[in-house]
Amino acid sequence: MLEIDGSFGEGGGQILRSSLTLSCLTGRGFRIRRIRAKRKNPGLQPQHLASVRVMKMLTNARVRGDYLGSTELAFEPGNVIEGDLSVDVGTAGSVTLIAMTAIPVMINRKISLRIRGGTDVPLSPPVDYMRLVLIPVLEKMGITGKIEVKRRGHYPEGGGEVVVYGFRGEPSDSVLSHFGELREIRGISHVTSLPSHIARRQVTGAMEVLKEFKVPVNIEEEITKEGSKGTGIVLAAYGSSVMGANSIGEIGVTAENVGRKAGTDLVRELKTGAGVDSHMGDMLVIFSAFANLEYSASFLTQHTETNIEVTRKFLGVDVTLEGKSPSRIRIRRK
Repeated sequence: MLEIDGSFGEGGGQILRSSLTLSCLTGRGFRIRRIRAKRKNPGLQPQHLASVRVMKMLTNARVRGDYLGSTELAFEPGNVIEGDLSVDVGTAGSVTLIAMTAIPVMINRKISLRIRGGTDVPLSPPVDYMRLVLIPVLEKMGITGKIEVKRRGHYPEGGGEVVVYGFRGEPSDSVLSHFGELREIRGISHVTSLPSHIARRQVTGAMEVLKEFKVPVNIEEEITKEGSKGTGIVLAAYGSSVMGANSIGEIGVTAENVGRKAGTDLVRELKTGAGVDSHMGDMLVIFSAFANLEYSASFLTQHTETNIEVTRKFLGVDVTLEGKSPSRIRIRRK
């Protein structure tokens, strides 16, 4: 079994999630120690346990140490099982991080995954980032798929629900070195179980920042009464590649400022001229399991560096990493 130190790099849950994904893709078991050692509440929390449960179901894996607060886990995958699966985090834990753990294993298999938890929560990609940015980027690699939002869930209540399904394709070697010419900006400004005017005000704040771009800007307003209280906005810029940015509503922060933050972050990402944004720079690393990748990320993050090291352990890839902003990343199978 591979030995993984859960405290290296960013020292959080990403090390566990990436190890689970790569273990199921390669069939190689692993043992991880000092899980989330750099967090104030180390060990497995409900969100991380949900990821373990999903991957255990997907591969009929043998698992030891999968309990709340555990700092060690042994995982030995079996064969991938197709079908309709579901998992409930039980908290506002991020459904998108669980989805990202499972999606690579779902490619070209008849698997539908229903996840309940937080769809739009701090410190994780909102579900609309997955739909507006991740899926279009994967399409450039030759991978298609669907993420359907049944109900939104915000911190601290959670209660959201998404269905992830239909991931198919023949992944090919991909180069996303430059963003190219900006053609349009799209987005979703949502409000759930709160006054509807918040969605419009978030759009107003974003448009104040985005008006410097002389391209079409279309931000949809989504107003729903079902789901836990919360708001947010996701923006996606489309050129030769795709970049995104987002902002989640907070108590004490005006709706206009929520929108301005998303717009400002998107401008910051675009001005680097990179092929993908800083979050996608991290998320793409795992997909080197399918094809050689060459891309530039707007900013090099510790999550990206950590993901690269985990991937090296499982796949033995050759990695070239140059610069910080933009950061040029080349990952090739040996």
